[in-house]
Amino acid sequence: MAAATAAASAVSAGVVTGLTETAKLAVADAYQKVKGVLVGKYPSVDVAVVEARPHATSRQLVLAEELTEAGAAEDAELATLVQQLWQVIAEHSPKAADLVGVKLTRVGAGELEIHGIKAAGASGVVAEDVQVDGKFSVTDVQVASELPHPR
Repeated sequence: MAAATAAASAVSAGVVTGLTETAKLAVADAYQKVKGVLVGKYPSVDVAVVEARPHATSRQLVLAEELTEAGAAEDAELATLVQQLWQVIAEHSPKAADLVGVKLTRVGAGELEIHGIKAAGASGVVAEDVQVDGKFSVTDVQVASELPHPR
């Protein structure tokens, strides 16, 4: 599922990245290649849901799940294009390439449990200003230090 997760994150980053005109053009070009493969090979998968709210982690997770179910996790062409998109983003807008599987900021809860996080080229969990009255549990976090290599 790492390739599908990376593709979902790339869709999000591809939509919101680009500070200069050069960066915007480079990222937009690489993103359109990823989107072209997604739309062409996986027409049942709705990329627009992430494009509409690219910062919504829940939408990225749904897209990753749908891509996995559609077989995109084994798609070498998609993996190559996603890797190229991340390289362009890292080159032109390094801040956008700073990924986090789960980021909690200013959270107050009686109990908090996080589990089953898989992050590629990212931090697994980042928590800032979190206050939990009871149990705070983070388990089953898997982080690959690099984005999935194209197969």
